[in-house]
Amino acid sequence: MTTPVVSPSAPSPSQRVSRYTRLDDCKVVKTQEDEDWAVLRCEAQGGIGLTLNYYDARDDLELVRPGRPPVQIGIPNLAGGGFNKLGDTVEWCGTVEGGAFRPDALIVRNNAIENSERPERSTSFLTVIDIAQGCAVAQVRPGSGQNERARKIADWPGRPCLREGGAPP
Repeated sequence: MTTPVVSPSAPSPSQRVSRYTRLDDCKVVKTQEDEDWAVLRCEAQGGIGLTLNYYDARDDLELVRPGRPPVQIGIPNLAGGGFNKLGDTVEWCGTVEGGAFRPDALIVRNNAIENSERPERSTSFLTVIDIAQGCAVAQVRPGSGQNERARKIADWPGRPCLREGGAPP
């Protein structure tokens, strides 16, 4: 398990930090035994709630932001709506202000089936979510430096939201 990236001294207000939520630790709040779906509540960070929705072999995340309606991200639709499985951990990216963590982006691994004729082959994307907009802003394809590329994208707020298929509007 990766530990949070925090300097030994208190971070400056502009310094980026990461915190982590393990999806395995999310608690089931709703399910139906004879149907293939579940709703799980995950550890909140910086006042932002996170819900994991599982349905028909697809995983998605929902953000619960104070004073705003919850918003489902639509992660399975980014790779064409096929089956997917999220990774074990969500990375919350943000700053520390007045001792409080202020997340502004999430990074989550999305193992997606892009080709329904080859369901045994998944692509391991990193999906970057802008918390303020409540949407995915990038899907970083596998390759050298994938984590670093995703973190750089997370550091740039206000990127356009992706639409189905992973393309910007």
